[in-house]
Amino acid sequence: MRIIDFHVHAAPVKTWKPWVREYFLQNNPDTFERFAEGLTPEELVAFFASQGVSSTVVLAEYAPKCTGIITNEEVARFCRDEESLIPFAAFNLGEDTPCEVQARHAVEDLGMKGFKLLPSYQHFYPNDPSFFTFYEYVQSKGLPVMFHTGSSVFQGTRIKYADPLLLDDVADEFPDLKILMEHGGRPFWYDRAAWMVSRHRNVHIGIAGIAIRHLPRLFPNLEKFSDRFLFGSDWPGMYDVKGLVDRVLALPYPNETKEAILGGNARRLLGMAG
Repeated sequence: MRIIDFHVHAAPVKTWKPWVREYFLQNNPDTFERFAEGLTPEELVAFFASQGVSSTVVLAEYAPKCTGIITNEEVARFCRDEESLIPFAAFNLGEDTPCEVQARHAVEDLGMKGFKLLPSYQHFYPNDPSFFTFYEYVQSKGLPVMFHTGSSVFQGTRIKYADPLLLDDVADEFPDLKILMEHGGRPFWYDRAAWMVSRHRNVHIGIAGIAIRHLPRLFPNLEKFSDRFLFGSDWPGMYDVKGLVDRVLALPYPNETKEAILGGNARRLLGMAG
């Protein structure tokens, strides 16, 4: 089974705000100490291989008020020579360049394979029409776009921007845009995220940061929409990635469903062979 982790942060510790570093230290002290000064692409590949993961999506981030900044250029450079590292871009609302222009540069010049947006960290409503030209461009390229939905423990976040229903407009206006609601609207909007999957054929749920053993209860329609759920660890917030994989394998679903969650759906969204 080719497992893909769709949610990985590979920035050095110094990149993050103090409260983020404290969170990582409490939840994953081994990784914090081992990679405090940063890690090489080879080290990241080797670590995830040891956890049974064959490919990882590495995320850029522009959230200076909340978590920190790791630029598109840094992520592209980090992933450049490792085929199993898949770079995802973000947009920077702190500069005057329109988001669609930033997206064009990220894709056509840097080779990014998708986008991760953080409405509650960057304080924007994702259904604001001013972002529609960005979505139109991403849709035209057939690339996935991830949205943080639901809660966050970090200072500076504003949860009102992370309601999955805000993506209803986006999914309706852009029916071929590959949308991933990361964290599934945790913890108080799981039902809304589940409804979004049933309402829109182009909407998916990332299970990073969700208690895997509770997925059948939280998403009773999961098996019916087994082509819409994707595995992610949110590493380095979680060190035992293999443990997460094992929890997915222990779910009361057919093997085809578990294989889809762990890699098949990701390969389809990314346009990967096999």
